[in-house]
Amino acid sequence: MVSLDDKAAIALIDKSNTYASVVNLSKQCKQAWEETQHIVFLENYRNVQNITLCGMGGSAYAAYFIKALFSKKLPLPFALVNGYDIPAYINEKSLVLLSSYSGSTEEILTCAKAALARGAKLAAVASGSHLEAFAKTNNLPAYIFNPLHNPAKQPRLGQGYMILGHMGLLARLGFLPLTTPEVTEAISFLEEQNETIEKQAKNIASELVEKIPVIVAAEHLAGNAHALRNQFNETGKSFASYSLIPELNHHLMEGLVHPQERILTFLMFRSALYSPVVQKRFALTKNVLAKNNMSVVNAQIEGKTTLSQALYTLSLGGYITFYLAILYKKDPSLIPWVDYFKQQLQQSSL
Repeated sequence: MVSLDDKAAIALIDKSNTYASVVNLSKQCKQAWEETQHIVFLENYRNVQNITLCGMGGSAYAAYFIKALFSKKLPLPFALVNGYDIPAYINEKSLVLLSSYSGSTEEILTCAKAALARGAKLAAVASGSHLEAFAKTNNLPAYIFNPLHNPAKQPRLGQGYMILGHMGLLARLGFLPLTTPEVTEAISFLEEQNETIEKQAKNIASELVEKIPVIVAAEHLAGNAHALRNQFNETGKSFASYSLIPELNHHLMEGLVHPQERILTFLMFRSALYSPVVQKRFALTKNVLAKNNMSVVNAQIEGKTTLSQALYTLSLGGYITFYLAILYKKDPSLIPWVDYFKQQLQQSSL
C-alpha cells in the first residue's frame, strides 16, 4: 500500500496535480469572494420573489451549501434544478442562477434559454465557454472566473470558485446575510487549519479502504454531505452514500440488518454547533450502529461559525477522497466513465 507520507510515490499517481487544487481551496474562496464584490446588478434584480439555481454535479454544490447554511435566513424561496426543465413558476419575478464550471453543460444552457424566454432575471457563474457567450449576448451579470488555483482543471476541485461565487452574488444582492469580515475570518481559519485537516484526512482515508462510506451529517453541514458523496465517487473512485440526521432516524436504522457482510463504514461529521437535540441524536445513532456491529469513523469539525465549519469540512472531504484514490493507486483527477458516457451521449444525438 502506498504511504500517504511518500510525496514522490503520490506524485507518480497524481499526474494532474490534484493535490495542488485541494490545497488551494482557501485561495479559490478568497479570489471568488473578492471578485464577485465588484459585480454590478440592475436594481430590478433585488425585486424578485424566488431564486432558482440551475446546476449539475459539482456545479450544483453551491445550492446545497446555501440551503444548509442559510435556510433560516434566506428571505425568498430557494430551489435547485438538476436537469433540463425549469419549474412552471419561473417568470419575470424570478432570479435564475446559471451554474456551470465549464460553461458548456447542456442542461444548464437549455435552462438558460427557457428562463430567458420567460423574462426571468438571469445571472451566471462559469469559467467561460458557451455560458460566458450567452451572458455577454444577453447583457447578463456574470461571474466569469479565471481558475488560477485549480491546476487539475476538474470542476469538483474548483469548488471555492463555484460556492463562494454564488454566495458572493447573492450577498451583493442583499439576499444572504454574509459580510466580507465573516468570509475573511472563515478563509483565514481554513488556512490556519490546513495541516491539521490534512492529517485528519489521511487517518480517515486509511480506515475507508475497501469500505462503502455512508456520510452522516446535519443542519449546516448537510450540503457538505452531498458534496462529499460526489467527491468519493469522482475523486476517491469509491461508491458512497449519505444520510442526514434527523431524517435517517426514521428509516435507515431498520436497514442495518442486511447484508450480513459488514462493508459499510459510517463517517459521522460531529459539530459543537449542531443544536442540542441533533447532538443527542448523533450519540444515539452511534449507539444503534454499534449494536448492529457497524464501524463508525468520527470526524470532528472545528470552527466558531457555521461558514468556517462548512469550509473546514469541504477541505477535509477534498483531502480524504484524494488520499483514498492514492491508496487505491488511481489518478484522482481522471473520470473515465463520466467522460465515456458524455462521448456516447454526444454520438447518439448526432
